[in-house]
Amino acid sequence: MASLVYLTTLSPSQLGAQIEQAGHRVWEALRVSEVLYLLEHENIDVVVIAPDVDDPEMAELHLRRTCIKLQEGFKVSDLIWELSCLGGGATTTTVQ
Repeated sequence: MASLVYLTTLSPSQLGAQIEQAGHRVWEALRVSEVLYLLEHENIDVVVIAPDVDDPEMAELHLRRTCIKLQEGFKVSDLIWELSCLGGGATTTTVQ
């Protein structure tokens, strides 16, 4: 299963718990700097970005790791499916 960082504006989040229940390892971060720290110190497969996060430093994340940017109204089941498909060539995915 995937190890991921969930960049959100509210922690702890309900989504993080749902992703963990699906068998993935989840860290939550409130700032891009926290994500960058985790990328350097943990084995992270993907960064999942909440729909309400808009940070100018996010470009740095896209250069370092595969990112999934969630859109308003996304389905958790779609995100879980995307996580199960990790290993493709895309570096940025959008879940609607």
